[in-house]
Amino acid sequence: MTKQMEINNTAKVAITNYAIDRAKESTEKAVREALGTDAEVKVEYPPENIPADLAIPCFIYSKKLKKAPALIAGEIAEKINASSGDFIEKAEAVGGYLNVTLNKNKLFTEIFQDFRSYGELYGNSDIGMGKTVIIDYSSPNIAKPFSVGNIRSTIIGQAIYNILKAVGYKTIGDNHLGDWGTQFGKLIYAYKIWGNEEKVRNNPISELLDLYVKFHAEAKTNPSIEDEARRCFRELENGDPDAVRLWKWFVDISLNEFEKIYKRLGVKFEYVLGESFYNDKTNETVRMIEDAGIAERDADGALLVRLDSVGIDTPLLIRKSDGATLYATRDLAALIYRIKEFDPEMILYVVGSEQKLHFRQCFKVIEMLRFRTRCEHIDFGMVSLKEGKMSTREGRVIFFEDVLEEAYGRAREILLEKRPELDPEERDKIAEVVGIGAVKFNDLSQSRIKNVVFDWDRMLSFDGDTAPYLQYSYARVCSILRKAKNLSLQADFLPELLNDEPEIKLVKNLAKFPEVVRSAAHEFAPHLIAQYLLDLSGKFTTFYQSCPVLKTGNALITSARLGLIKAYALIVRRGLNLLGIDVLERM
Repeated sequence: MTKQMEINNTAKVAITNYAIDRAKESTEKAVREALGTDAEVKVEYPPENIPADLAIPCFIYSKKLKKAPALIAGEIAEKINASSGDFIEKAEAVGGYLNVTLNKNKLFTEIFQDFRSYGELYGNSDIGMGKTVIIDYSSPNIAKPFSVGNIRSTIIGQAIYNILKAVGYKTIGDNHLGDWGTQFGKLIYAYKIWGNEEKVRNNPISELLDLYVKFHAEAKTNPSIEDEARRCFRELENGDPDAVRLWKWFVDISLNEFEKIYKRLGVKFEYVLGESFYNDKTNETVRMIEDAGIAERDADGALLVRLDSVGIDTPLLIRKSDGATLYATRDLAALIYRIKEFDPEMILYVVGSEQKLHFRQCFKVIEMLRFRTRCEHIDFGMVSLKEGKMSTREGRVIFFEDVLEEAYGRAREILLEKRPELDPEERDKIAEVVGIGAVKFNDLSQSRIKNVVFDWDRMLSFDGDTAPYLQYSYARVCSILRKAKNLSLQADFLPELLNDEPEIKLVKNLAKFPEVVRSAAHEFAPHLIAQYLLDLSGKFTTFYQSCPVLKTGNALITSARLGLIKAYALIVRRGLNLLGIDVLERM
């Protein structure tokens, strides 16, 4: 196993107090002063059709004040409007809500001051400062293809890693390889009987998959080979030199193939540790469980932990009657190792929803052992083909490397059609960025808990709510900024000159980015950033179609609009980068 020992330093972070945060704090303070209490103030965003910036529901005060919410809202509005507010332009009672309009010039001045102050760190925060989080993601099985099923964990896990790092956590990515278990007895047996060394070296994963599929096909008519496979795995467990040699070879050639995919995806880990790393730690884990008095033997002599008392009907099997450990034993050993080694605030497992029971069981056992680290299963829906569920045993799998090649190829064809003048090398570079971005965004733009049916057309579409749409929008802004630089425009940047409705909506939406990042971190939900970017880009398109940037006839307005689109480009770049997607200045 490879082990990267340098853990990334916590990202430099900006203070968690942006312009919109300060505006909300100012509003909360004004409402409390008007109420004359320290009551909780809930500040919301009103629907877009409401002419206000913030809304405070007053229903929660009705019981205590013994007044109708509408009356309370009216009284608060009157008091706020009678005083000189900080951020507040005016307050108005609408039904049971207090609607607040912020002072545009002050708000815009502070928003753009934030952009200047924080630059590429805009959106970062310190809510995770001093805390460590371990993220277990990707975790492909050795000697099996890196399929579309694996990719959800990799893409979602890397995005969550990026987002948590941006909000201040010390992030540790751990690729927990499936490199142990009875399947290796099957593979060793299959290789010895049917394998060809030259074929495996030339096409490792495909050949190993074929051997695995052949074993299961043969076992249907000759069940006795299952016993042979178990014998081969016992030899591996007992350190038989030939079995260990084959196993190590399978691991090494698999890792080489996986690394090609990770490199194209821009995915890296601090640790790449398989189940085998924890083999010598399972005995200590079993001893801890027995010493804690939470385990018992069943009628066959197997060791298990019953979880009925904590609402789980299915007991967790810790050790078989023959003394063999299980996947769960190794997962518990890994959990305990991580807690003792890194003292993390959280350990996140980015694994499909079908493992929900397994993680509930493991986390409850960890609680029963009196460890207090927060453990979370970051589940996601399954990936299936149009023909049905993918199955490694039956060979019904799409290799993810083929998906990336298809994405690249389709992007390249589009560029050949739309940009025939491009240099071939530049075209290939753009096609790689656009194709891989399309695949990633297709996954990350929807809630992770939804099931995904693998469909070439949907996954690789370059129209509508896609990464290429956002990437092109970014490149278009870069083109405008290059033209502006060539014109050598000299004018002060005055955000108060952004007065047209599309400009105002775009600026206010840009200001929400830090909140979206914090929400995505809190909910482990990258799709919140993806959906925000799509909405933001829609507002930019409206602005772009309504408001000329370079041909305004007024240098000051041109300067203000250049500052606006530069801020827009910053947010699109930052948002896509958090999702693990690259941008290009030329497309």
